[in-house]
Amino acid sequence: MRRFATTTLTAVLLLVGCTGRDAPDPASAQDMGAMGDASTDGMDMGGRPMRITGRQASLAGVSFAVVREAELDRTVRAVAMVVPDEGRTAIVNTRVGGWIESLYADETGRHVQIGEPLFELYSPDLLTAQEELLLALRLGDLQGADSMVVGARRRLARWGIADSLIAAIERTGAVRETLTIVSPFSGHILEKFVLVGERIEAGQDLYRIADLSTVWVEAEIFEQDTDLVAVGQPAEVTLEARPGRPYQGRVAFVHPTLDAETRTLRVRIEVPNPTGDIRPMMYATVRIRARTPRGTIVPLTAVLPTGDRDLAFVVRGGGIVPTPVAVGMRGDSTILIIDGLSVGDTIVASATFLFDSESSLAAAMAGIMLDMGMGLDMGGMDMGNMDMSDMNMGGMDMGGADTSGMARRDGAR
Repeated sequence: MRRFATTTLTAVLLLVGCTGRDAPDPASAQDMGAMGDASTDGMDMGGRPMRITGRQASLAGVSFAVVREAELDRTVRAVAMVVPDEGRTAIVNTRVGGWIESLYADETGRHVQIGEPLFELYSPDLLTAQEELLLALRLGDLQGADSMVVGARRRLARWGIADSLIAAIERTGAVRETLTIVSPFSGHILEKFVLVGERIEAGQDLYRIADLSTVWVEAEIFEQDTDLVAVGQPAEVTLEARPGRPYQGRVAFVHPTLDAETRTLRVRIEVPNPTGDIRPMMYATVRIRARTPRGTIVPLTAVLPTGDRDLAFVVRGGGIVPTPVAVGMRGDSTILIIDGLSVGDTIVASATFLFDSESSLAAAMAGIMLDMGMGLDMGGMDMGNMDMSDMNMGGMDMGGADTSGMARRDGAR
């Protein structure tokens, strides 16, 4: 029985020391901002807000913030993969059949410039077209010769023969057994489908060439983030191969449908790649600054989830008052408050668990005191006649409390 009485009294004294004796000093008032009107919501068992001095707040790591109206700071993060820009990728083929006599671009990955020779092609159709061109030229001023020359030139050009090569045939007056096919694009050869000596058909794919000066980063964002991303938003891309070196891009396209299996939405980000450091099929992480609505915003650490409700600790009535709040979307460091706080309120921004523990202790002690018949008013509790000299307090500092007149009951067991 004595042990129970000692423990109970110890808790009561701790509560007194925490909840009512010290009013906020000027330093704490300056930190907490202007006090609001007094409120009875969340009061401690003495009927007053929980109080804390500036020194106590500093020692406990308590900080304060002002509720404001702003946009939520929210970043959408997603894994991604680098792919070639489809708008800068092209297939090389011929519009006439024949045989590959020799290859100039003979390896995958090689970079070619527009107009650079790719291969030599032997084609009976091209031989015939050259002979028709030279014959039309030899006709000179005869009627219809000009139209024949124009027709022969047009036929060679439509079959992919460069204008410079057609001019060389006219200048030399000789038929070439093989003609050089040049690249119509600049870029890297991603795929090569042809070998020396191979017979090709008109329209057969021979090369796939991509300009990698700009690449696409395909990201997969979660379903709940789909409304936060739109075309034109800036994005930051970090490669697994080059951590700590971000690349800047922008959202170029948002796919209209979700993946049925992963429940994700594909987002395309265009990233400049002038040095070629970003290579297709690299893994990446994408961060997109999200579009968020304006509203009542507080720091994320200012809201304390307690299981069945969320609490914020507001500076009111000269102290700290626990206040239930309704929360909305969560951001990176802030949270949207739907109800419970007003713009301009001063709240506890960190160490909220200390105040939650204090208010929980106050409620528990109120029940204990009712059971003991002590009442709820601790503000005027007189400790002057209690002798605690024989009580084991475990080295607890009583904070200057006068215990000289406290008498032990010898009959307590």
